Amino acid sequence: MKQILAIAILSSLVLLGGCGDQLPTDLPDVIGYQGFIQLGWDSYSAGNFEIALDYFHDAIDIDPAMPEGYMGAGWSSLYLPDYWRIADDYFFMAIQNETGYYPLGGYAESQVQDTMWTNFECLHPDLPAAVLDLILAETADSGLVWVGEQIEGIVGSVDMPFRFQPLKSGVLAMFVAANSYTTANCYVDSIAGGWVYLTVPMVTMDVGEEDYYTWISVDEQINYEYRVFNQTGAADGQVFWDALAGCCMLQDIRGENGDPLLGCVSAWVLDEQVSPYIFGYGEIYEGHEVVSNLQLKGTAASLAFANQYFKFAWFICTSEGLALDLVPGDPDFVTGLMSVIEFMLNN
Repeated sequence: MKQILAIAILSSLVLLGGCGDQLPTDLPDVIGYQGFIQLGWDSYSAGNFEIALDYFHDAIDIDPAMPEGYMGAGWSSLYLPDYWRIADDYFFMAIQNETGYYPLGGYAESQVQDTMWTNFECLHPDLPAAVLDLILAETADSGLVWVGEQIEGIVGSVDMPFRFQPLKSGVLAMFVAANSYTTANCYVDSIAGGWVYLTVPMVTMDVGEEDYYTWISVDEQINYEYRVFNQTGAADGQVFWDALAGCCMLQDIRGENGDPLLGCVSAWVLDEQVSPYIFGYGEIYEGHEVVSNLQLKGTAASLAFANQYFKFAWFICTSEGLALDLVPGDPDFVTGLMSVIEFMLNN
């Protein structure tokens, strides 16, 4: 029995050996990482976004440490309602894998005003340091009521400009800071050189049987959220730029589920680092999307506008030299701002 089995096996090997030269010679090459990336963008260009997403997933499976597959998957997901909710993860991985870290950090912080108002610095032109410091120095002896009355006696019951620096460097996006003591919202006017400029409303508070005026007075805690760009490592790859553009667009697509601060910082970084921005410049997918710096900044302004942060939306527009004739508080400010944003989105 063993001899018969051995003969059968030997015969099979002989037959296989004899027909080796008859095997098909036109078998396709094994598709590698770059091959799946190419197939993904070919499908994307043809409008087959679900197929494109599958190909980009195949590329990710082959090498999950590379950024191109995630970036392509993110852009494909923008066109697929069943998938755009997770596109943030794709863009996050594309950016992180391209740079070696994630530079668009988001933070929630609190700071408390000090006696001499250095943590939150008053910028009212009628309150230079020579005037304000003398008043604030009386806080311990004369109290908050006296200090507030002295300041109100100079400027009146007006909102006042302040500035401060968050605890993390590289701030590019912040909409509002909230005074936890007065419950007043202080809306951000602009950001420049690591400083956040905001308008602080005057609030009248009760202390026992006395009232006093306050803006951001000593021991008042201010809470805020913001996004930064950490330039450690100086990312400058095309995949990084395209992932930023997609991330900005995604926040608008997600509507109330989007992260407007993330959308704003993405557009701002892209505008500061590369202009004019061209989607896919120098890559195999160049020209598959047409997105300009102005459109992305318009998207960022739209995100701020939709959340009723009109001053920050205006700041974004003015950074492009637009809406300079608008004045916050005027009756036509909001409608005029809307028209400017629509212009940015369509150009």
